[in-house]
Order: sequence, then C-alpha cells, then structure tokens
Amino acid sequence: MFILLVVGLVGIGVAIALLAPAKVLGAEEPPRPVTATVIETGSCGQGMDTVEWDANGEKKQAKLDGCGHRKGETLEIVNTGNDMVSSASSVPVGLPVGRRLTALLLCMAALAGGFYAFLFRYAPLRAPAVLPTRSD
Repeated sequence: MFILLVVGLVGIGVAIALLAPAKVLGAEEPPRPVTATVIETGSCGQGMDTVEWDANGEKKQAKLDGCGHRKGETLEIVNTGNDMVSSASSVPVGLPVGRRLTALLLCMAALAGGFYAFLFRYAPLRAPAVLPTRSD
C-alpha cells in the first residue's frame, strides 16, 4: 500500500514539474521576434550582416549573428544583446521540458540509489537468511 502512495506522489510531482508554466517557476519570458531588414551584408569569412528594425517608432541597427543574407532581405530577429541580434529561428522556443525532465530523473535516480544502499546495508539485519539444517 505504501508503494502505491509513493508511486502516486511521484506521478503528481512529475506532472507538476513538466506542466507548470515557466513563469511560475521563475523563468524569464522568451524574447519576442521582430521583423528586420538587412542593410549591409558581410562575407561569411570576414564579418556579419547588419540589420535595421523599427523599435517603438525609432530605427535601430545591430550586427546579425549570421551571414550570407542579401541586402534588402527581411527576416525575423531576436535581440540577444546591446549591439548583437540573432535570427529568431535559431533561438529555442517553448518550455524547457528537457532540462526539467533531466533534473527530475537525476533526483529520482539519486533517491533510488540511496534506497537501494539502505536496503543493501540494513535488510540482512532484519531478515536473516534461513540456512538448511543438517539432519542425522
């Protein structure tokens, strides 16, 4: 009966850990992509492209973390720093389920290993082995 309770609580914990909104867990909101226009191209061996976009009524320019775009081409970007932007398709989107699942499985493995060590150390003291007796 105790095992069913533990399995049920672990299941509820997994559901909460994987399905809870990222904002509740303190994660930052992902940056919103904006449409930018390439104004200067750079060769892939020597530099980066320069893009321009409209940010609340004012034009901003920054280096694009990429190269090989044509002048005048429009693309979706995400501001990753003060003077650097990245293509929106290169930024991961969505909940960090993989990291949460990895941390959860690591904790489960540590608990299982600790419980196994506990059983290995103390179980022989509680249930001594029954050895066959010699009858003459």
